[in-house]
Amino acid sequence: MTYQRFSRAQFFKTFNTEQKVRDWLWQTRFPSGFQCPHCKFPDFYQHTSRPEVRTCRECLKQIRLRAGTLFEHSKLPLRIWLQAIQLLMQGKRGISALELKRVLKIGSYQTAWLMLQKIRAALKDRDQHYKLQGLIELDGTFFGHKKNKKPVLLAVESKDWVDDNGRPRPRAGFAKVVLTEETKENAQAFVDQNIEKDSLLHTDRKNIYPTLKNVEVDSLTTQNLLFLDGWLPWVHKFISNAKTWILGTHHGVRAKYLDKYLGEFTYRFNRRHDPDGLFQRALRACTLATPKRAYALTG
Repeated sequence: MTYQRFSRAQFFKTFNTEQKVRDWLWQTRFPSGFQCPHCKFPDFYQHTSRPEVRTCRECLKQIRLRAGTLFEHSKLPLRIWLQAIQLLMQGKRGISALELKRVLKIGSYQTAWLMLQKIRAALKDRDQHYKLQGLIELDGTFFGHKKNKKPVLLAVESKDWVDDNGRPRPRAGFAKVVLTEETKENAQAFVDQNIEKDSLLHTDRKNIYPTLKNVEVDSLTTQNLLFLDGWLPWVHKFISNAKTWILGTHHGVRAKYLDKYLGEFTYRFNRRHDPDGLFQRALRACTLATPKRAYALTG
């Protein structure tokens, strides 16, 4: 699918009214044209006094624009939500809650922070639908320091492709990240949930990996960091870039919220070859996301 890429100026000019945003969101929710979720009828009544509600002409069920989406429990204008998603997705750095509050003139830091947490949760949930396959690098690491340290298991596909000159080149495919201890049981659960059967795993020398079932495991037994970087290049680059991003954009994050931030980083990493589609893909993820209350993100 081809997506239109917006600069910040173009985006703010194009979606400068609530009506334009509503039209875009209806189209995002029903990309092939409106279809009643209850009876599949393709036509509706539009409520002038309630522009976020449509009524099916056949079964007369009401379909609310926010219902069943990330925006369901929010009273903020949809225009603010779309602008927040666009700012989050427009570049590699993302955006901090403090900067979002300033740019969109949001009333409080807490509101801006909760908006970003909801969006990150939607992006993280969207990536749960995919499994890695083929040649995959698997390793564990820690994010944070001292008492704020959190164990992480992560895997990255290693793909072969041919450049414009006909030369074969390796590159990273999709990545998966889970906050969990690096144990045999957790590694097996990670593999079962996130990796297709019969894939080939490249791992380090830890004795937890050779016992993994349903996959083939090839471990490098050396402790030489130079060799390990060559054996697990994409995993190590992912870790390095993610830690740099967390410190650079957010100046560190609390361990209890790390999974949401890594969810955002992983979502952007997995779609880095489609920068034009990042915003619209993220918006689609938000319309498909399970509605979340604030307490579910702060507890």
